[in-house]
Amino acid sequence: MLRGVRSGSLVMMTGLVACVSLATDLHGGDHDIVVGDRAVVQRCVLDGNARSIAVGMPGGFCYSFDPVRCRVASVWFGGFLDFRPEATGRGGQQVPILGSPRMVGTAELPLRIAAPDREPESIRFDGYRRERETGIPTFLYRVDGMPIEQRVVSFDVDQVTIELQLPGEERSPVYYLTDPEAVERVELSDRLRWTAAGVIEIPASERWAQIRLQLPPSTETFVRPEPSTNGRLLYALHCMSCHTLDGKKRIGPSFADLWKGSRTVVRGQQVAEVTATEEYIRESILQPQATIVQGYENANRMVDIRKTLNEKQVDALVKFLMDLKP
Repeated sequence: MLRGVRSGSLVMMTGLVACVSLATDLHGGDHDIVVGDRAVVQRCVLDGNARSIAVGMPGGFCYSFDPVRCRVASVWFGGFLDFRPEATGRGGQQVPILGSPRMVGTAELPLRIAAPDREPESIRFDGYRRERETGIPTFLYRVDGMPIEQRVVSFDVDQVTIELQLPGEERSPVYYLTDPEAVERVELSDRLRWTAAGVIEIPASERWAQIRLQLPPSTETFVRPEPSTNGRLLYALHCMSCHTLDGKKRIGPSFADLWKGSRTVVRGQQVAEVTATEEYIRESILQPQATIVQGYENANRMVDIRKTLNEKQVDALVKFLMDLKP
């Protein structure tokens, strides 16, 4: 029995923190909320849940977040929301999504602290902050007092990545409950492990975790809209989950290290020293397994970005990384 579950207030603030607000990008008579180069966050009624928070990402990936249980309720690929029931009625109406809902196997109460079989006694939703350049939200909440920061992204159609930051000082193992049978494949970041069927352990030593879910193919036809050629946006959507800009280690090497001199890489069976050039950066994006930074040989393989980005978008991403050079 879950006790003390409540939703915290969303507070309007400047800078990176923002509250849920009504979308204003309503086009034509169909009342669709259209997602452009920035993520759109919209509080609305979905699946009978009046507290749902819908997120539309550039490129056609969308999901709903349940702030009561602090979980991803569903995802879809395509358009975002048809806001007609809200725009033409008295409010509180069910809003249709512009895609086919997909389940990701998330348990009703997915996060457990210290013990996987102990349901949380309290869940407190503290709102969310948004990245300034892209609008991508990070949801903030506490489970049994432990602060959690959650971000949800997608690198490809039928793929969903859940990222968890654990910034608190008090450390306990965290367990994430999911149904592996609901998806085709689950990939975990370093040091995460399965402790039982459907139970993923995040050790107390870890402050960041990534759970990548490959969904079964959908019977719905979907053509992903072409994202913008904004290099910063492309980095946030396709690179930031694995490569930081501040030197912190994740699944892949930080881009901050590009300009610190030469780096040791493995090319085939040979070890070599390379320095960052436009050609090296472009090859690393398009052929990530050709040259691997030493120490990352066993990391999760990078997805083939050529399936998602066209030539102009790759050029924009390369330029963004080149512009980071001091």
